[in-house]
Order: sequence, then C-alpha cells, then structure tokens
Amino acid sequence: MKKTKKLNSPLLVLVILSVILLIKLGVFRTLVYGEVSWLRLVAIDFPVFMLLPVLLFVVLRRISPLVALIYNLFVSALLVSIVWYERYFQTVPSYFDLQQGDQAGSVMETVSLLYAPLDFLFFADIVVYIALFVLYWKRPLAMKNRKKISVAAIVLVVLSVATTVVALQKPILDMTLFAKEQGFVQTQLVQAAQQNSASAQMHLISDEELAKLKGNEFVPYTEHDRFGIAKDRHLFVIQVESLQNFAINQSIDGQELTPNLNELLGDSLYFDRMFQQIGAGNTSDAEWLLHMSLLTRGLDPTVNYLNGSPLPSLVNMLNERDYYTTTYHADKLEYWNRAELYPSLGFDYAYSSDEIPNEDMIGLWPSDRTMFEFAEGEIQEQIASGKKIYANLMTVTSHTPFEVREQDKYLKLPEEYVDTYTGNYLQSIRYADEAVGEFIDFLKAEGIYEDSLIVVNGDHSGLHGRPMTKEDNELMADLLGHTYSLKDRFLLPFIVAAPGALESEVNSNFGGQVDMMPTIMNLMGIEPQAPMVGHNMLQYENNLLAVRYYLPGGSYITGDHMYLGENARYPERYYDFETMERIEPEPEIIEQTQERALKILNHSDALLSNFLDDDEETETGEES
Repeated sequence: MKKTKKLNSPLLVLVILSVILLIKLGVFRTLVYGEVSWLRLVAIDFPVFMLLPVLLFVVLRRISPLVALIYNLFVSALLVSIVWYERYFQTVPSYFDLQQGDQAGSVMETVSLLYAPLDFLFFADIVVYIALFVLYWKRPLAMKNRKKISVAAIVLVVLSVATTVVALQKPILDMTLFAKEQGFVQTQLVQAAQQNSASAQMHLISDEELAKLKGNEFVPYTEHDRFGIAKDRHLFVIQVESLQNFAINQSIDGQELTPNLNELLGDSLYFDRMFQQIGAGNTSDAEWLLHMSLLTRGLDPTVNYLNGSPLPSLVNMLNERDYYTTTYHADKLEYWNRAELYPSLGFDYAYSSDEIPNEDMIGLWPSDRTMFEFAEGEIQEQIASGKKIYANLMTVTSHTPFEVREQDKYLKLPEEYVDTYTGNYLQSIRYADEAVGEFIDFLKAEGIYEDSLIVVNGDHSGLHGRPMTKEDNELMADLLGHTYSLKDRFLLPFIVAAPGALESEVNSNFGGQVDMMPTIMNLMGIEPQAPMVGHNMLQYENNLLAVRYYLPGGSYITGDHMYLGENARYPERYYDFETMERIEPEPEIIEQTQERALKILNHSDALLSNFLDDDEETETGEES
C-alpha cells in the first residue's frame, strides 16, 4: 500500500518526466551537435522544454500523467524529426521549415535511410511510462504542494526568458552552431525576431559596384561576348532533378552515365564550374535563381514571400516579346507554394500533376518519360500557333532515394555498386539522361532543334547527408579517382546549346545558379529591365558566391578558394578550390571577403523587398 502511494505521488510524475527529458536532450545534443555540454543542457535546453507541462499543471491544480505521457511523445517526435532533418540537410531546421509539414511527402521515402539504432532511445521510455500509467496513474493526481510546483514554474520561466534575452543579443551566423550554444527553441525565437528587423540591413548597390565586389570591371550589356546570337529562338530549359556535374562525361565500366547529354555538348557551351546556391526551398529555389537572378532567402523558402504579383523575371521579359511561356512539373502546384511562384514569374500556363497523366509511376510521381511525352504534345500545338515558345521542363524521377524499376536500369553496374545509395543514384541519373535524350530527338524530328536555345542544368546535389554511408563515399572515390569532396557535391552542370550559332566549348569561368539567367539573356539579346545579382558567365571571369544554406553561415567561394565558417561540429576551414586541399586560413582576407559577400546578400534582399513593395503599391493604386 505504501509503495502504491509513493508511485501515486504527483512529485514522482514530475521527477520521472524531468529525468526522461534530460536523458532525451542529452541524446539529442550528442546526435546533432556531437557533444552533450550538460551545463547548456540544464540551464538552456531543459527549462524551455519542461516549462509547458509544469505551467499546465499549476493552472489545472492537478498533475495529469496522461498529459505528461502525451507531452513526452510529442517531444520525442520533435527531437527525432530534428535529428533526421540534420542528417539529411546537415543543418537544424528553422521555424520556417517547421511550418512546411505539408511538403514532407516527397521525402518520406528517404526516412529509412536516415534512421539509426540509437534513435530508439527517444521512445524507449514509453513502455515503462505506459506501465506506470496503467497500474498507478489512471486519473489526475491532486497537487498537495502547489507552492513548491509554482516556485519551480517561476524558476523555469526566469531561466527560459533570461536565456532567450541573451540569445536575442547575438546574430545567427550558422543555425546549428547557434542552436548548440543558445538552445534550439531560443534559436527559433531569435530567428523570428531577426527576420522582422532584417530590412534595416538591406542596401542597394549599383551594377558597377556589384561587379567590383566580385572582382570585375562592369561592361555594358550590349557589349558582352556573343550578345544576341540566339535572338528570337525558342527557349527550352530542362532542369534535371539532383544532377551533379561529375556525372557529365563520366563512365563506369565503359558505360557513359549521361551519353545523351554528352552528345548534346557537341552543339553546346558547357559551363563546368557552376556552384549550387539554393536555400531551404530546394527545387523551388532553383527555379527562383534561374528566373530571377536573385539569391534565395536561405532558411526560409523564397516562395513564401510571394503573393502572385508580377516580378521582373526572365519569363515576363519573354512574355513582352510575345513568347508563349509554360512550365512542366509532375507534382502539385501547392507544393512549395508554386501556385504563387508561377503567377509572379509570369508563366502563361503551368502544367502540373493535374494535367500530366498520373501513370507509369516511378516512386511518388509520373516518370520523366511520361512528363516529356505529355509536353511534346503541348509543344506541337503551341508552335503550330506561330508563336515563339519558352518551355521550362523539370524532371523528378532522379529524386532521392533514386530507386528506379529494373526495366529502367540502363547501366550494368559492378557488383559492389548494386543496391547501394550511390549505385541507385547513378541508375536514376542514367534514366533521366535517356528521357532527356528522347526529348532532344523529338525536337530534332519536328524541326524545332535548329531554331532553339536549349539549356540543361541540375537543380541541386543528390549525394549528400546521412544516406551517404562510408561505403558510398568509398564507391564515389573509386568512380572519381579522388575523395568525394564538397566541390564534387555542389558543382552542377550548366549546358547551353544553340545549334548553328554555338560551337562546342567548355567554359570554366566560376559561377552560381544566379548567373544562369543573365547568361541566357545575353545569348538571346535581351537587356535587363531590372537589376540582377548574377552576371553573364561568358563575360566575367571572377566571382564571389555567398552561401546561406547547406554550408555554415559566413561561408563563401571565389573560384580560387572555399571558406567554410565554424559550425556545431567543425572549426572554420579554408580550401584551395581547385585541389580541395586544406590551406592555412588568412584572417584578414577572409574578413574582407566576407564583408563583400555580405554586401551582395544584402543587395539581393533589398532588390526582392523593393520588387515586392512595388507590386503592393501597384495593387493599391489599381484598387483605389
């Protein structure tokens, strides 16, 4: 009987919940930050996680074991979700990401690759908790020492507020490092506060100053190399899911990974040093970079800022030249807020899973072959109308986890690659290449090819994060002949074909995804109507890219060097970009370059803010 009374003690419920939270937060810190730091855990993390149930119990005047159990399950689910997110994206999620729950469907197939046995510890306590609940905690327990619980609540409130106030005084340079030092919950609050005050840091700069920040001398647009040589041609941009640059001209056991793209290089400019610049919006951010030549917002998908009002995009500039503009993607328009993105960019029509036949499924989507075959029928009708057309075609079959059907595997892989993450990636890229090749053959058969500018680019990397095991990295090293590096991961192909106007050429000027639009505009003879952050890669040799996502805050790449800022697991690092060998950091050069990169970031943010403000003023004027 005495034992039962002890087990029915309201204080025991709180003690058990506290111990469980401490253990889980310790495991969480170990998995995400690489260390526990019990002082930070007890003083920063624990108070904010324990505060809600304690306050609830004080208000209810009862301690409910059921509420404690439900809260415990919620915390477990939250922490393990953050762990999985960090394993894949190599950064902790921001509160923007936590709002994107409806976007999770397309990456659910990857969860099995992110799970580790230690993750079970987040839920191991549930069995004991339920046993105690069934045997002893069948109803809420009245609090006999409400004053003591109230004092505990006050202490938790004071600690939570104090740590948040301290965190608010510091800038977030790297999400994971900041969360490690200031607490995950506090980081979300600080991010929200800093986001609301970010406009104070925005400053516009001139085209001349922008060129100088990148190490170039500004040249008027109409004087650029090969300006207008593809004027008045049809434009086709094929954005290939997860296509990395190393796949181009790469072979395995004598088999080309991208034979059709390799053949296209015969009529193409091939930019082989274009660096990934997407933010949390992933593929939608790649669309943004291509069509706006503005940097992404980083932690928040850029599409979340849009309301459908028109922007000075590549699409709208083509619309003004009487092009019929369309985009094709075998997914829902609601995914990544494309229902707002496409009207803002100005597409005449956006073909989605509502029109593209929901058949020949590979993974969660219709196959690339299905998408291209559908687009071919639409393109024939559009060209028959006599208009020039722009078609933006986005593949999806080579999306992680890169699983294609046996009949779609064109490579005979060495045994050690079969059924590995790396091997699956190579098979999916080979399939995507085949689908692209069939579309190119269609353009040739219809007599469209010779009158077109055809662009192929990758949207972002595919081989990264926890799914890349030690075995996968060894397989990549065998394939490439060197260690799989960040350079291999982040370089994306940018291929521009203009049959009859361009000869086969490899251009190794360093650039980013933000530079695609100015380069395309130059070839098509289009002068910009609004400022851009990117530049024509045919004209300028030097560049400076700041990266807001997938690399630690403060990181930048110049084409000669790559600087990685400090994060939760590693100190700052400095690389020779050509060899990817570590070199000694030069603090003065790093600081000066970071200042230049920050000016470019702030300039991009200011441009977007001005574009959106102009749209709001236009709408207000129309309504009045």
